[in-house]
This record gives sequence, structure tokens and C-alpha cells, in this order.
Amino acid sequence: MEEGHQLERWEGYVNWRNKPALRGHHGGMLAASFVLVVEILENLAFLANASNLVLYLSKFMHFSPSYSANHVTNFMGTAFLLALLGGFFSDAFLTTYHIYLISAVIEFLGLVILTLQAHLPSLKPPTCKPVTTGISCQEATGPKAMMLFGGLYLIALGVGGIKGSLATHGAEQLDESTPQGRKQRSTFFNYFVFCLAFGALIAVTLVVWMEDNMGWEWGFGISTATIFLSIPIFLLGSATYRNKVPTGSPLTTIAKVLAAAMLNTCISRSSSNAVASMATSPAYQIECTEVEDKAKEEIPTKTKRRASSSLTKQ
Repeated sequence: MEEGHQLERWEGYVNWRNKPALRGHHGGMLAASFVLVVEILENLAFLANASNLVLYLSKFMHFSPSYSANHVTNFMGTAFLLALLGGFFSDAFLTTYHIYLISAVIEFLGLVILTLQAHLPSLKPPTCKPVTTGISCQEATGPKAMMLFGGLYLIALGVGGIKGSLATHGAEQLDESTPQGRKQRSTFFNYFVFCLAFGALIAVTLVVWMEDNMGWEWGFGISTATIFLSIPIFLLGSATYRNKVPTGSPLTTIAKVLAAAMLNTCISRSSSNAVASMATSPAYQIECTEVEDKAKEEIPTKTKRRASSSLTKQ
């Protein structure tokens, strides 16, 4: 009976309560479907602001267009690079389930900060029209700039964690050891890309139109609401998820290989330097001179011995 019970378990997987995941109860397309819905909301929340952020920084925070574009590039680059960190933690320390929840809360906090700043005039630089007044606009500085960039990079941290865990969490629900599971996994990724594009479509059309015509507090507010809504939807699938037990990250192995290669390079360089310093040292040169002098003294002696031995033979 115990052996049959063991066979029902998913090897290396647990449920959301950290108990063994069971076949027929955890995983499958039903569990993966919650991830697809969440991906629509998550990508909508991210791209709704990132795609139009240069306008917000230049028009309302009064940064120059080049400075604004540079900050948007840094923001988006940071978000996608932090996906490596999210994937590392989900592989090595926590499950993808927990990484997504932590990251979604972090992104939600960042969006709340930006929504408050966009809504309250006291948290933004004063409005101005330099074309009509001839007075240059005041950029966001001090606490206002700290609030702006603090909210942006909280969002980047949250987005990085989500990008590094959500797709993996969906793929973990499908068994790749069977032909049916591999087919379901391929189907899941097709739908995942579709949901990603569908969320982006809503973000760059409807939400951007609202930002331009109704105010940026609406754009940030919609993003805040969608990422908040994604959390309970994700939690609704908790009873169906199977979560892979962290067993270590490939990034750790790569880092060890790189460290060993650098160490070996340093050792080989130090060995060659030691040989070179030995060759150029005064003591080494004196020793070589003494050996050469002895060799020169021995050559005439050996020549005389050979000559005497030849005369004796004659």
C-alpha cells in the first residue's frame, strides 16, 4: 500500500503547503491556465507605462527628451536583466510560486507610489508652459525625484522576478516525460506568447490613450489595479499547482566554472612571471656565468687527454 502511495507522487514536486504533490491532483493544463490569465494582466501592467514613459518624464517631470529616453532605457534594461536574478532565486532557494507572489507585491508597491505621485500635484514639479511664458520648467529634484525613481525601480525589481518565474511556473505544471505532456507544454508556450502579446496590445492602445487624454493617474491606476487583480487570480490556482523543489541553479555552476578558469589563468601567469624573474635575477646570472667558466676550463683538459691517448695508441 505504501509503495502504491509513493508511485502516485510527483518526484521532486510539492504543493503550495510544501507537502508532496500527487498525480491526478496537481499539475496539468488547468493549473497552467491560471498562469496564462495572469500573464495578460502582468504584461499589461508593465507595458502600459513603459511604452509611454518618455512622454511622462519629459512633459510632467520636465526632464529633457534625451535624458528621459536614457532613463527609460535604463529602467527597461534593469527589469529584463533582473529576470536572471528571479530565475536564480526560484531555482536555488524558493519555488517559482513564491517568487511570483513576492515580485507581484513589489511591483504593486512601485505602481502605488507612481499613481500617488501622478495624482497629487504637490508630489510633482509645478506645471509650466515655456513657450508662452519664456520661463524654463523646473525638473523633478530631491524627494520628488527619489519618489519617481524609487517607484520605477521597485517596478523593475518586481517585473524581473515575474519574468524569471511565471513562464517557468506554468511549464512546471506539465509533465515533459510523456508524449502528451510534451505536447501540452508546447501548446502552453504558444498560448503564453499569445497572452503576452494580447496584454501588450491592450496596454499600448487603450491604456496609452487614457494616459494621453484622461491623465497619467488613470494609466498608473489601471496598471496598479491589474497587477493587484493578478495576485488573487494566481492564488486561486494554488490547490492545483505542483511546485518544483529548488535543487540549485545552472548559474551557480557557470559561476564556478568561470571562477576556476580565472584562478587557473592567474596561477599560470604567476608561474611564468616566477620563471621570468628567475631568469633575470642577478643570482641566476652569476650562477650561469660560473657554469660557463667551468665548461671553458674543462674543454682544453679534455682536448689534451684525447691527444695523449691518441699518441699512446700510436
